[in-house]
Amino acid sequence: MKLDTTTRSFLRQFMVMLFSVCILLSSVSCVYMKMNPPADADKAFLAGNNSCYLATAANMLAGAGYGNGATLQARTDDIYGDLTANFGTANGGWADTAISWWLSSANNVWPANPYTVVTVYGNKNPKNPWANANGAQFIGNQLRECNFVGLSISWPTADASIGSGGHAITSWGDSSGNGVLSSNPANVRVTDSDNETGGNVQSYAYDIYTNPNPGGANEGNGWYFNYDPNHPYIKHIVTLSPTLNLSGTQLSQKVVASYKIHQDQKISATDLHYNVGTDVDILSYKTDIDWAAANPPVIIEASPRRQITVDWDLSEKPVPYCTWATITTEFVLPSWNSIHYSNVHFTYPENMKGKPFPSIKWKIETPILEKASAIPNVTGGYVVGSFDIINPDMSENRQVVGEYRFIHEYSFNQSPEDHMLLISGEKGYLASNFRLGHSYGYLDNASLWKFENWMTVIKDRKIALEDKEADIRINWKGMLPYPQGEDIKGRIPYIKPGGPDDKR
Repeated sequence: MKLDTTTRSFLRQFMVMLFSVCILLSSVSCVYMKMNPPADADKAFLAGNNSCYLATAANMLAGAGYGNGATLQARTDDIYGDLTANFGTANGGWADTAISWWLSSANNVWPANPYTVVTVYGNKNPKNPWANANGAQFIGNQLRECNFVGLSISWPTADASIGSGGHAITSWGDSSGNGVLSSNPANVRVTDSDNETGGNVQSYAYDIYTNPNPGGANEGNGWYFNYDPNHPYIKHIVTLSPTLNLSGTQLSQKVVASYKIHQDQKISATDLHYNVGTDVDILSYKTDIDWAAANPPVIIEASPRRQITVDWDLSEKPVPYCTWATITTEFVLPSWNSIHYSNVHFTYPENMKGKPFPSIKWKIETPILEKASAIPNVTGGYVVGSFDIINPDMSENRQVVGEYRFIHEYSFNQSPEDHMLLISGEKGYLASNFRLGHSYGYLDNASLWKFENWMTVIKDRKIALEDKEADIRINWKGMLPYPQGEDIKGRIPYIKPGGPDDKR
């Protein structure tokens, strides 16, 4: 389907506006966290220990998949030990310097990990506030992409000098939902090697960018927040980002799988357990449930890290009989789009274990477009999918034992129109009611389950699950009005053919 320039421009503006409205509506009362629980390296509280920048570097590196250990926190502590052994703890420094050193050191035993790009935005010296009126939004969107963020802060002074002291903390989230931000959030959520108030994660309210820190010292416009009575400000941020692998046939960054299960025992469930994995080493991950839990999950990582085992303690608010609960897992992967759930079950009082729910494995393959940067109306986006899991041995009104939704992210150099869904799983169960659609914006869990803009609907086909993969072709030729010439999220800019960045 060919669209004239005016029509493409209108559709593009309409989609951006519609997506922004949807994100606004879905984010009003949500709290966003990049990882849960996040990494939190804590320095020893000894006089002269100025290693906060090393703790921040360790948090970011471990979040990106580096380090040795069976948990995220163990890997963080491992990297922090490497950094303090090299830099010591007496002198301050910069998180970006520490990250860059570690990446090029013998401690990095995973050189194929694509998280290698270290970038600084703002000021080191003099200690001026970071002059970015949309800085809080920028930090939030860096986290919502695949990047990790460290904050370097100083305190305003009342004399002629510019700023005093320095500290480094790690940003993990804010007061908005999972979707791309279109405005500055009200709060920032961090881990801090100097502060365990209320647990590992603290939340601070931003001042307004213009004329901040009311009633206190002020170094001019910037992002101040209520860390203490004399609000410090962000002088610069450090990001750790993955390089782009444009040659991989399954180039991907994010993949999401959401599994809705039914608690069918008369007694209330006090724990939820599951394994979730993929076919390559996982870079970063987040897994949540739509049930109020007093504490984050206990997560154990396999070695190599291609699967995580997750336990949620729900004893303070057990899941009652005849209640649906939803597990949502997000992976950042270097070259794959696949997720599988196994050993999914509730547990009950007196060590009673519920019957496991069916194991499910799926992946999407999307072909590479040759010379994609020369095509001005190709962009990255998301394939959204839905299907039901059926137990044919149950009575007709109880056959649906699980519902499933997923998000597959493809990049600007992959086909928006042509995808292949491959699905396998536990024998004895069926997958049915396949529905597939497309989004140019990331969907948080609530938006994912409300999504109904299906472009492909296959209601009658029932796939008998087994180890061998069954395939469903997704052909959307001529059905997508692509935004022209750029990735709508701003992650991958349009490269002008023949320009300095054209590597074809």
